[in-house]
Amino acid sequence: MAQLNLSLYGTRDAAMNWSATFTKYLNDLGFATGKCSPCNFEHSVRGLAVTVHGDDFTCTGSAAALRWFRSKMEEKFEIACEVLGPDAGQKREIRVLNGVIRWEDDGIAYEPDQRHAEIVIKDLGLEHARAVSTPGAREELGKASAPSEVEGLEIEEESQLLGPRDASLYRGIAARLNYLALDRADIQYACKEACRRMARPRESDWGMLKRIGRYLIGAPRFTQHFAWQELPKSVDTFTDSDWAGCRSTCRSTSGGATKLGGHCLKSWASTQTTVALSSAEAELYSLTKGAAQALGVISLLADFGVSVSATIHTDASAAIGIVRRTGLGKMRHLNVRHLWLQDMVKRDEVDVKKVPGAANPADLLTKNLPAEAARRHMEDLGMKTSTDRAVSAPLLSALGYVDDLNEVNADDWEERDGEVTRTHRRPRLELFTPLRVEGSPPARELTPTRTTVGVFVDSGEAFRRVDTWTSRSSAHLALSRRWTGTTTFTRRRS
Repeated sequence: MAQLNLSLYGTRDAAMNWSATFTKYLNDLGFATGKCSPCNFEHSVRGLAVTVHGDDFTCTGSAAALRWFRSKMEEKFEIACEVLGPDAGQKREIRVLNGVIRWEDDGIAYEPDQRHAEIVIKDLGLEHARAVSTPGAREELGKASAPSEVEGLEIEEESQLLGPRDASLYRGIAARLNYLALDRADIQYACKEACRRMARPRESDWGMLKRIGRYLIGAPRFTQHFAWQELPKSVDTFTDSDWAGCRSTCRSTSGGATKLGGHCLKSWASTQTTVALSSAEAELYSLTKGAAQALGVISLLADFGVSVSATIHTDASAAIGIVRRTGLGKMRHLNVRHLWLQDMVKRDEVDVKKVPGAANPADLLTKNLPAEAARRHMEDLGMKTSTDRAVSAPLLSALGYVDDLNEVNADDWEERDGEVTRTHRRPRLELFTPLRVEGSPPARELTPTRTTVGVFVDSGEAFRRVDTWTSRSSAHLALSRRWTGTTTFTRRRS
């Protein structure tokens, strides 16, 4: 089994409707169009499965079938082709839509484009910050403003709304994180909470973004491993909820992960639209969403001729009791649309099972967990993080970013008359400390006094601040706007 990746540079036959063109051509070759998604195609005779994204075609099948498909595509289109596989003439690592797919001895690995993580770090001015072990913490979430997705919610806020320029920056970073989180279950909950403040971001909300940024410093690379396995007979979906986890709105979070055997196909973290009156109700809402996601995956697999059943796993016995009975019972305030799962269970289209709470990987998607618990759930989902880089992964310089060591306008050091000055030519948000910065003098040789002189980028307003860089409260203090300037430290006398 190998994978063929085709990129079409142009067509010999011009067509007004590109989708109709390639669909008709594939149908003429014997491919059946998927019912769940018209971008999926299956050739049951030759054992080929094709997915189309724009003008990128990804096809899996045997080497002989892939050669046939390649020859047929070359008859119609001008293409560039790469074949992923273990044999001679095939590549062990290729890029698809800037993501990296790698053929390994025990399976296939997938990595999303880690440049998004690096851009977030740079946009937050955290290139020299210290990494943290988790993307979210109760402290940052507690300091953040009330979410703004609830219309008419009136809550007094101590922090000021961000100005237009900073609000735009906040939304841009949060949107990029939201895109990256589609492929990274480890940051989905933290990114979801940051995105809830996008409508009206405040100064206190920067803490959540910077926490995610510091986590990405120590985990810029994310790898999901798909080990070789026999085709399972069931899609297993794990669900969980955090009842009234949002203190401002009392809304709960639904988290879930859908697995095909040992492969995690989809994960999500979403705020429930209805305020749950009990933990059982919150778990029911999460269970219902998990069942809907499982049925969607089953329909997607059917496009490729794979038939499986659905099993939903939850650690809530009360929710299992609700879906296995008939009617509302004592929970008469529920909307009946949440009880469709009762019919699915009754018709044996969906099975519901209990899973121990400690073994439920969906817990990762409902709250900020300690590092060890998060790592354990990620291993269960076949995921891990690291600080290195794949061989074929695209570089940040391809987007116009240049590494500090090669940049003409990089920050640098200057020493004169017992004072050591760091010049900041690149805009930053936080105040600067010399710890773990290349070229900085040893910390024990510097006095605690720090003098920061700068100019805010957006307005040109100058400022000067004298404080203590060794104090935890002010060491990495974030200013309200990005700035450039200098930070000066004084050497201790001999």
